[in-house]
Amino acid sequence: MHPRLLTALAAAPLLLLPAAAPASAAPAARYAALGDSYAAGVGAGAYDPVSAGCRRSTRSYPELWRAANGPADFLFAACNGAATADVERDQVPRVPADTTLVTLTVGGNDLGFGDAVVACLQPLTTDAHCDAALDESERRLREELPGRLDTLYRALDAKAPAARVVVTGYPHLLGTAATCLIGTEARRARFNALTDALDDLIERQSAKQGFRFADVRAGFDGHGACRGGPDEWIHPITLPLWESYHPKAAGQSGGYLPSVSDAALG
Repeated sequence: MHPRLLTALAAAPLLLLPAAAPASAAPAARYAALGDSYAAGVGAGAYDPVSAGCRRSTRSYPELWRAANGPADFLFAACNGAATADVERDQVPRVPADTTLVTLTVGGNDLGFGDAVVACLQPLTTDAHCDAALDESERRLREELPGRLDTLYRALDAKAPAARVVVTGYPHLLGTAATCLIGTEARRARFNALTDALDDLIERQSAKQGFRFADVRAGFDGHGACRGGPDEWIHPITLPLWESYHPKAAGQSGGYLPSVSDAALG
């Protein structure tokens, strides 16, 4: 190479291409978990004593999602016995405005699910008693719950307008095999049909608000009460009584968590 060219190159400023910026990780979610006993984890054990009568479990699907995903903030406000009005009054106001993810399970208590369980699934109850309880639950589902869900969903949307909201349904509580000793085959089938109607309503109403629906029925298929053993993810009548007909820890991890995660992250 010519000596003068070498001298010119040596004197020229060194040009460096900028290094490629590392891909930035998605920001950690700011997560609020709202709802009733199914969101609180009643039935799963390992209850946080600080939650008192709300009976929030460290094995609930909100706690499992938190442990797996490490949100930047976590509000666990779900509470045993909550209906839609309770969530709107006591839980939604606690949700920070910058929340990016909300999960919500509510609606069963608005229908008197507990009363229907007592009327249909306890020993020595009559078909007439069961039918009357389910008739009342179906009336509330038709006439009252659609408006209550709309009101709650609008309030939540206004409180956390940027959040992805995942609304879950409920599993079939019961197996339908004739060998099951809970209630009768006809009562179990009608009870599960009420669950289907409730889930269908929740899915429709949540879609109207632009929320995502997590359907847990397929995940719980084959795991309802009656089976016994490790495949039974729903408590039958048990002690303490308030755990009866709620998901066990296996139902929270194997039934709720996968559906919620798919809706939250997909």
